[in-house]
Amino acid sequence: RDVVDFILATQPKEWARLKQHHGEAVRERFLRRLASEIERRGALDVLRNGIKDSGRKFRLAYFRPAPRLNEETRRLYEANLFSVVRQLRYSTKNENSIDLVLFLNGIPIFTAELKNPLSGQTVEDAIRQYKYDRDPREPLLAYGRCLAHFAVDPSLVYVTTHLRGPDTQF
Repeated sequence: RDVVDFILATQPKEWARLKQHHGEAVRERFLRRLASEIERRGALDVLRNGIKDSGRKFRLAYFRPAPRLNEETRRLYEANLFSVVRQLRYSTKNENSIDLVLFLNGIPIFTAELKNPLSGQTVEDAIRQYKYDRDPREPLLAYGRCLAHFAVDPSLVYVTTHLRGPDTQF
């Protein structure tokens, strides 16, 4: 929902033209196109460079403009939608969930496994969870789908950009 809301808020004319081309299936076709581009090029490239669909170019994020740029550039930057989802069920194979996922305009950019020594778990448990309990072939966890994955406890934070099962380096 956030991806389409962001596009409608920042690029309504392009969306209207795309809707003329795709008709009522515009949302589904656009989201399929976006998913295939993220799979092919990675989330970072898609966020930086956008995507094309049926001859229409769409930006998926606006980055901080120089302080004195025009009002429209500032408005577009402020239209970015950040969201956080706790306990995101991501698996197509089981009921696994990730403790925290941060999204930019509906595109997942960071995942985090959060641990607390008071409940008997530390950052080492989070690392072990990513290495052994998280299948890197799942769409959310595949290389390039998120910018980084964090293992976190109150004292330490480890990060990786590429989950490779037991071979993952934090």
